[in-house]
Amino acid sequence: MKKLTSIIAILILGAGSVFAQNAFVGGHRAWTFAVQGGMLYSLNENCFTYRDNGEGLKLFTPQGSAAIGYEFTNALGARLSVGYGLNRSAGNHYQTAAWGYYPYSFKSVNAFLDVTLDLNGNYSVESAFRPVFYLGVGMGHTFGFTESHHPWQQISPKNTAFGFRGGFIAEYDFTPSIGVFIDLGGEAYADNYNGLQPAKTDQENYKGYAGFPLDLRFMGSFGLIYRFNY
Repeated sequence: MKKLTSIIAILILGAGSVFAQNAFVGGHRAWTFAVQGGMLYSLNENCFTYRDNGEGLKLFTPQGSAAIGYEFTNALGARLSVGYGLNRSAGNHYQTAAWGYYPYSFKSVNAFLDVTLDLNGNYSVESAFRPVFYLGVGMGHTFGFTESHHPWQQISPKNTAFGFRGGFIAEYDFTPSIGVFIDLGGEAYADNYNGLQPAKTDQENYKGYAGFPLDLRFMGSFGLIYRFNY
């Protein structure tokens, strides 16, 4: 009987040890690599003209990115991401005699350094689901502009703009190393990002400009993540 009791105790302790090793906990000073892709929504000067001309859905365009990260603790981490996307904007509508429609598209490469906060790690919760918030700063470079056919407004063909962003990640881990996630976020850039940077007089004296000194993008992505050093 004593031998049977000892064997059962050893099995229970062994199973507990295996469970502890496979627990879904955040951090543990792990490197991460992630890839993701989805859609973005452009919100720049004169974007309303897409909707006015029945082409509002064209403001949704594809984007994707890859990121390398490091989890310093169960709660805090950082990641460096590089993304590529197709964007849309339009030339001024109200300052032309014909009140025409002047859409154009452009490509972008963006790099961000984010700080991440895993709420599970922050509250010492062990779960396969990770709710993560992030904030970041970075730069965006835009190029490959198509012709807007605006009668006089010039679109800058290449631009580099400071940016910042924030968002939320809902991650589900199948193992301590492999998981999937949905990333919902927004980015804001200096006003030259879309090749247009209206002067103060334009914003004060004419309609058709947002009057907001930033170019915005809102994104939704699906991704895969892998953790090293487990």
